This record gives sequence, C-alpha cells and structure tokens, in this order.
Amino acid sequence: MATGKAGDVAGILQLEAVSTDCYRQVRDQLREMVVRLGAKGILRLPSEAELSPALGVSRATLRSALQALQQEGRIRRLHGRGTFINRYALGVGANLAEAGAFVDLLGRAGYEASVRIADQCVVELGEDDATALELDAGAPALQIERVFDAGGEPAVHSVDLVPATLLGEDPEQLDARRSTFEFVETHLGPPVCYSVAEVRPVLPSPALAQALHIPATQPLLRLRHTHIRADEQPVAVTVAHINDEYLRFSVIRTYLDE
Repeated sequence: MATGKAGDVAGILQLEAVSTDCYRQVRDQLREMVVRLGAKGILRLPSEAELSPALGVSRATLRSALQALQQEGRIRRLHGRGTFINRYALGVGANLAEAGAFVDLLGRAGYEASVRIADQCVVELGEDDATALELDAGAPALQIERVFDAGGEPAVHSVDLVPATLLGEDPEQLDARRSTFEFVETHLGPPVCYSVAEVRPVLPSPALAQALHIPATQPLLRLRHTHIRADEQPVAVTVAHINDEYLRFSVIRTYLDE
C-alpha cells in the first residue's frame, strides 16, 4: 500500500487554502484529494496535523469533513493506524448519500456544468408535498425550477418547494442560488441536516421531455427529497428528474470501522 511523505503533501494534493472554516469547501476539496491520491496509488491520507495547515482550517472543521467522507464510504478511519482511501469506492461518481449541488456532481463527472433558473414563483402546495412539509394542502410555497446543463445540454431538471411562511416578504425576489442546500442555508438560517429520498424510474411528461431534450419513451431517474433541519423541521421538498446518460448514482453502504 503506497503512502505519501509529509514533505510531498502540498505538491501532491495541490490544495487551495480557504480563508474561513468553511465545512463545505473542505469536504469538497477532500473528495477531490481522495480521487487524485487514489489515481496515484496512494491510499493513506496525510495526518490531520498535515492536512489542517495545508487547507488553512481548524482541526474541528477538518474532522467534520473527514467524518462526512467516512459516512459516504470514501475513506476509512482506523484507530491507531490512520485514515485510508476506500479503493473500491474510487470508481464511484455520484453517491446517492452525498449532499451536493447537481452542478457539482456533473462537474465531477467531467462535464462543463451550469445551472439555469427556469422559473421562480409562489404556488399552492398539493396534498403530498404539504404532508411532507407538515402543512395544510393549499399552503403557499416558493417553487424554484432549475435546469442543470452538462456541456450545454440539459441533464437534470429539478423543482424545489419551500414554505413561503419561512421566507418573509417577496420570496419570488430571493436569490435562488445553485441548489436547495445553498438556498436554505442562505435564506432560512440553519442548514439542512439530513434528507429522506424516494428513488424511482419514470417516463417523462411532455413538458419534461421538452425541457431535457429527450423522447417521451426515454426513462428518467426521479429523486424526491424531503429536506430537514437539525430542529426536525422539514424545510423543503425537491423533485429531480435525471437523464442517466449524464449522471448515474451509486450507493455506498458503510458499517463500523475498527
């Protein structure tokens, strides 16, 4: 098993320091680092003492990010031995357990990715979405429709529903950001703590087929997420339809490390 030397950390990892203890940035940089090191056959990560100054973040932020990668199954942390890359997960592109914007997932899949806001308006919740958000049917919600492009072609269509009562006045004027997670953290305060997802294959509606430039006979992967904060309040529902020619998901199930 190959390992890296302390003096090679900066050169091998090519890390860009972050100015604040931004958990998301650190987590994403560590994911990229895992891919780069794994491609070089280096399966043992540098120590926290090396990574913390290389990233320019506190040990607490670093540990949180490492824990996220451990939960995703990308690394293993073995007591008294170190932190190791899970070589069997190196070929996994998008992990269904990851919390990330589709534009980032498409970028990691090798595409020039971008996001467009197709619509942003207040609607009345249907019964299923109202139940998921613990509201009455007909309650107002901000609906954000996004299209994620891969190399200039539409790859993912998503619709967010956020209770209007959580957003104050003029929710239609709020910056929709790149993803549900960023929108919630920016405009609702506490970020999403976890999401519950339903996954199923579906045939596209005529509107979806047109939005994604596909025939009506081509199946899509439908992800329906309910996003929940740490206080156990559901704050958003996301329904995403994904063309698996651009993005395929895997699931890594993790168990206890030693």
